[in-house]
Amino acid sequence: MAITLLQKLRLAFNGWARRREEAQNEFLAKNAGWGAGQAPSPVPGLGRTDEAPVLHEIDREGLQVAFLDDSGRIVYYLDVESGEVVESRDGEKLAEPRYRRVPRRSAASDAADQREFVTTLEPSPLRDALRAARDPAEFRKALAQDRRIERAWYVFKNDRATAAIESWLRSLGL
Repeated sequence: MAITLLQKLRLAFNGWARRREEAQNEFLAKNAGWGAGQAPSPVPGLGRTDEAPVLHEIDREGLQVAFLDDSGRIVYYLDVESGEVVESRDGEKLAEPRYRRVPRRSAASDAADQREFVTTLEPSPLRDALRAARDPAEFRKALAQDRRIERAWYVFKNDRATAAIESWLRSLGL
C-alpha cells in the first residue's frame, strides 16, 4: 500500500488538533459574552454570516491517503472551509456543505489501474506474470520480483489517485 505510517500519523494529529480547536471555539462562543459590556467574540470570523468562508490550502497529501485507504474502518471528509482532511470513526457522519466525504478508490478502479500499468511495460516475462495475476496479492508478489518496476507501479498508482482527487475537487468547485 502506498500509505505510510507517517502519513497516517499526520492525519490523526490533524484530526485531534481540529477537534481540540472546535471544542475551544465552541467554549469561546458560549462564554464570550461574560462580563460587562458583552464584548464581541475574540475568535476571528466566529458567527459571521455575511461573508463567504475563507478556504485555506487544501491538504492534497491527506486527500491522497484518504482516497487510497482501503481499510474500510475510517471515513474521511474534506473540510471545505479549512482545507483539512478529517477522519471519522464510529460511523459519525459530518454535515454538508462544510464537510464533503472523500471518495475511495474502488476495487474495479484498482484492477483497471493494474491493467493500464501493464500496458506501459516493455514485453517481458514479468509483464506476462503481471498480466496473468488474478488478485491484488498475486499482482504484488509478481511486482516484488523487480524493485524498479514496483516503484514505477506505485508512482503510476499515486498519479492516478492524484488525477481522481483533482477531478473530484473540480466537481466541488474548489
